[in-house]
Amino acid sequence: GTPIVVVVTVNPNPNVVALPASQTICSGAVTNIGLSTTNGVGGVTYNWTRVDSGVSGVLVGTGTTIAETLTATGSTPGTATYTITPSAGGCNGTPINVIVTVNPLPDVVAAPNAETICSGTTSNIVLSTTNGVAGATYSWTVVQSNVSGATAGFGSSINQTLTATTSSAGTATYTITPSAGGCTGTPIVVVVTVNPNPNVVALPASQTICSGAVTNIGLST
Repeated sequence: GTPIVVVVTVNPNPNVVALPASQTICSGAVTNIGLSTTNGVGGVTYNWTRVDSGVSGVLVGTGTTIAETLTATGSTPGTATYTITPSAGGCNGTPINVIVTVNPLPDVVAAPNAETICSGTTSNIVLSTTNGVAGATYSWTVVQSNVSGATAGFGSSINQTLTATTSSAGTATYTITPSAGGCTGTPIVVVVTVNPNPNVVALPASQTICSGAVTNIGLST
C-alpha cells in the first residue's frame, strides 16, 4: 500500500536549580530564592507548593523568584518546605525541594521599666525574654541629658553608676534590643531619672551663745 509518514516530536524535560538551595531568615523577612534551568531547555516556567511547620504565609506560587514574607508562629524555628516543579512545552521536569528555616524574634522586658535614682548611685534594670525564644542576648545604646556615667553595652542587666551634672534632674534613656539566632527583636526604651543630691550650708558655720540664749543658724542649699 501507499506509505504514510508519522512524526513524533519529543520535548525535553527541563530541570530546575534553586539559588540558594536552602535559606535561613528571620521571622517577618522575605525569602529570596532564584529559580533557573541549567540543561538548556527554553521557555521554562516554575510552580511551587509549600508545606509549613511553625510558619505562616502564602502556600503556592509561580515565577522565577520565590519572594515571600514568612512569619514564625512559635518560639522555636519553623520551616517552609517548597516543592518546585519546572515545566516547558507541556512537559514537567523533576521537582526539587528547598527548605527555608524561619527563626523567631525574641522580645525583651525590663524590670523595672523605668527607674528613679539619686546621683552617684547605681541603676538596677534586669532584662529578660518572655515569649519563649531561647538564647536571647541584649544590647543597648543610651542618650544622656544632664547625666554622666551612662554607656552603651550588652548583658542581662544594666548596672551603671549615674551622676547628675546640674542642679535639676537628668535622664539616661536606654534603647534595648534583643537578639537570638541572628535575628533582632523589637527594641524597648527605659528611662532612668537621676535626681541631684542637695547640699546644705549653715550660716554661721559655728556659734557660741550664753546659757539660756537662742541659737540662730540659717540653713540653705
